[in-house]
Amino acid sequence: MNWIILLFLFFAFLGVVLSLLFFLKHKGNRFSNTVLGVYTLLFAFELLNNCLRWSGDIQKIPFVHLNLAHFPLWTAYGALVFIYVRNIIDQSRFKRYDMLFLLPPMITIGMLWPFYRLSTQDKLMAVEEGKIFEIAIFPGYTIWIVIAIMFFYGFLTYLTFWKKKRIGFRENVWLKWFVGSYLGFVFAFALYIFLVRFQLMDPSYDYLVDLAITAFIAMLAFFGFVQPDVFEGKSIHEVLPFIKYRKTGLSPALSLEMKEKLLQTMQSEKPYLNHELRLDDVAKTLNLSRNQTSQIINEHFNLSFFDFVNQYRIKEAKNLLLQNTERNRTIDHIAYDVGFNNRASFYKAFRKFTNNTPTNYIKHMEAS
Repeated sequence: MNWIILLFLFFAFLGVVLSLLFFLKHKGNRFSNTVLGVYTLLFAFELLNNCLRWSGDIQKIPFVHLNLAHFPLWTAYGALVFIYVRNIIDQSRFKRYDMLFLLPPMITIGMLWPFYRLSTQDKLMAVEEGKIFEIAIFPGYTIWIVIAIMFFYGFLTYLTFWKKKRIGFRENVWLKWFVGSYLGFVFAFALYIFLVRFQLMDPSYDYLVDLAITAFIAMLAFFGFVQPDVFEGKSIHEVLPFIKYRKTGLSPALSLEMKEKLLQTMQSEKPYLNHELRLDDVAKTLNLSRNQTSQIINEHFNLSFFDFVNQYRIKEAKNLLLQNTERNRTIDHIAYDVGFNNRASFYKAFRKFTNNTPTNYIKHMEAS
């Protein structure tokens, strides 16, 4: 077990170094770097806490005071992830309602306070006699509430920001991987609790779970470092080397040539008016493979295929809405005319590209 402790002490040390790098990092947003630095530092502290527990030193002076010290952190990680992503996407810092994020950690501290407030000798006695949870108020079901909160923060972060107008294809890929890394950490943590609670795994093997958690935290830190490059325009496969278009055979020169051909095709032939238009159809027009066509759209326009097509449809719809002065065509008819199959998808796309509804758009344009 000694080599395992040394390994995780090394990871904890790396976490501290990494957090310092975030604190001192000038590229990107200083506030977001600081938030991610705090996140990484708290995780390094939790790793250190686990190392002390594995070695038995946490039952001795002076480390006995670190017993249960990492419990409140579990509900703080997700809040930091949410605040970090919000700052990246919306450039907003702390808001008044962010104080609500403090409630779960503060409630946890309050429940554990009877143990925290003990003197050193009383803590030593409680630890030696295994009476920690007879003193601290932390019922068995509480950990499931904690896990639910952790998952909630992850899904809340992604669902809140993936529809933002600034989120293009490459930023959306980054967001999925970033939040996915956090959710991977939560899943590994939840899996360990489940296996131990139902006696499917010996608690002494928790270092295997911590190894998985460490990997997810390392991924999270990596995505924090590359975030400025993603949001400043670098293609996703340049920034994330494991995300590549495999063997497309598309040279930079040919890619640019096909980009221009695609633009010309969209403007002159208007294939987007076809309700059944698919990526394969566009690829056939360009005489390229499906993957090559997807690469051109993603890299040069920072859009998914459907967003690329829908932006043309919405532009066409805006013109038709303004020309429809006598209201001889309904909005549903116009939606169908520009290539949408139903009203819901048209309204969703219209709001995404104009931040408005078709009706309000008409009123605004008529008033101006």
